[in-house]
Amino acid sequence: MTVRLILFIVIVQTLVFGMHYAFFRSVISFFQIANPVFRAVLYAVMAITAVSFISAFLLLRLHGSEGTILYYRLAATWMGFLVHFLTAIAAIWAVILVSKYTGLSANRSLNHPLNHQMIAGILLTAAAGFSMYGIWNAFHPRISEISVPVRHVPELWINSRIVQLSDIHLGHMHGKAFAERLVSRVNKLAPDLVLITGDLLDGVNGSYAEIIQPIRQIRARRGVFFVTGNHEHYVGIRKALDIIKKTQIRVLDNECIDIDGLELIGISYPGIEDLLEIKNLTADKASGHARILMFHTPTSVQKQTGDRARRHTRTYWKPDTSFALNKQLNADLQLSGHTHHGQIFPFNWITRLLFNGYDYGLQKDGGFQIYTTCGTGTWGPPMRTAGKSEIALIRLVSGH
Repeated sequence: MTVRLILFIVIVQTLVFGMHYAFFRSVISFFQIANPVFRAVLYAVMAITAVSFISAFLLLRLHGSEGTILYYRLAATWMGFLVHFLTAIAAIWAVILVSKYTGLSANRSLNHPLNHQMIAGILLTAAAGFSMYGIWNAFHPRISEISVPVRHVPELWINSRIVQLSDIHLGHMHGKAFAERLVSRVNKLAPDLVLITGDLLDGVNGSYAEIIQPIRQIRARRGVFFVTGNHEHYVGIRKALDIIKKTQIRVLDNECIDIDGLELIGISYPGIEDLLEIKNLTADKASGHARILMFHTPTSVQKQTGDRARRHTRTYWKPDTSFALNKQLNADLQLSGHTHHGQIFPFNWITRLLFNGYDYGLQKDGGFQIYTTCGTGTWGPPMRTAGKSEIALIRLVSGH
């Protein structure tokens, strides 16, 4: 374990502990828990839950037994609940402060501790219910239909059915049963093309060879194509590609192919240094052809400079949304994922800010278009409260 990784774990664990302390301390304050035994029990629970996610994650990387898998699932789920509880805590403190420092403070009944307890009880219960909805939402992807105007789209591809999947994260949370349901829904759409824009695998040790079996049953008239995401690197890029290549999926590794007049470019994560790295790429699109670019992140395909840690930091906190190199490809549409649209409220506000509005949906910048899906699976907490789990059904229409 490197010094940098140890430092990262220490920082994350400190942050997680602070989140737990804020929650449990607020609960004690809101409900005026004075009994020393009850307080001791709460602090013991705080200590256990505060280290649960990091310890479960590390244990699972060392040994993927049924016990560690269950521990990881419970710890990750709790982290999702905690985020919503903290959002409720912030709202409760806001109500208390507003009632204290405004004219409402004259109303003794509103400022009575019992009413604060009632407000806290209602909002914390609502947060728990919101979290449970998020769990259901995470395992029931919905179909989003998107029409994309493309100039010179070949007649063969007008109103064709292109399914985009991304961030499925097959592993200990989204396993074989989830994959089977997903494949069934995709096949019912009778797609012409299925494009998977990275993070098919989750990145924590798992029986991927078995979990991925249902993916073999995806049926698309003109094929199933894939580009890598960051989580394939967490699995180990060679291991991940060996698993995926044993299916019918074709991996596009910095490559351009022609499918009946549709040019498909697949760029592997974390990107390229220049366009010369793309195999079979012509300087200009063939006359009358459309061009789709697949890249995991809704950013420029230009690889960030520096070592791996520095590249990751820039990808997450300073993403390049100029799309300068992408535009040179003269693609009609870029398909990306990665952001999960925040996955859990209110993190969607953060992803929108970081990715300059390109974190979800169809966006246009002159002649450049990008569709960023919010993803099909989840990472970490198995819940979605910032939007939905998505199967994107894209139709190309004539843009003249």
